[in-house]
Amino acid sequence: MAQLAEVLTLLVEAAARMGATTGTVSEEFLGARFNSEVLSEAVGRAAVSRKENDLPTTITGVRIDDVPLLLGELLGPATRPAIEAQLRRYRNQATIARSWLGAEAPNLQLFLVAPPGSIHDGRWKQLAAEIEADDRTCRKLVWLFDHEPSEEDAEAFLSRTFVARPWPGAQQLVQLDAVATYALPNGWEEAADNPELDFDGLVAQFIELERLA
Repeated sequence: MAQLAEVLTLLVEAAARMGATTGTVSEEFLGARFNSEVLSEAVGRAAVSRKENDLPTTITGVRIDDVPLLLGELLGPATRPAIEAQLRRYRNQATIARSWLGAEAPNLQLFLVAPPGSIHDGRWKQLAAEIEADDRTCRKLVWLFDHEPSEEDAEAFLSRTFVARPWPGAQQLVQLDAVATYALPNGWEEAADNPELDFDGLVAQFIELERLA
């Protein structure tokens, strides 16, 4: 399968084509230490070490539309024991990332790339559904595909996420321009700004203005 960095590039380029903005994440976000541990060292406390199997062997991240994302891969057979061990490491990494995000922590999402051919494997589909139903630590989405992931695969995957747009970017600009040049009927703006009109009075005023037009 393509290297994780190449998969990240595919996703970033697909997100840009869909009209999203992208940005980088900090090294601490992908590191092995909690925010509080770094602060503790700054005041002279002992460093905390983690075992090698506590965290993923490979992990990367990005911001899309300013939403912080972790990107990892699922390896090995489509069995719960094999996948649960990997998920535990990714949850640990997500917990570390959340410690650096502060108020943004609830926005964190984890994208997991399954092996090639997983989209045709019923076992992987079942595991992916179970992983996505588990909201512990952060929201998770599993990318299933056929052979090597392509640009089209990346856009199809992102269409399941917050990156999806209800219409293409160019069409959105046209529609927004149309709204910008739209004028309210005579008297509507004044009626809406009238503090003496309650909801029922405002509706009645609109009906009357429409009748007189």
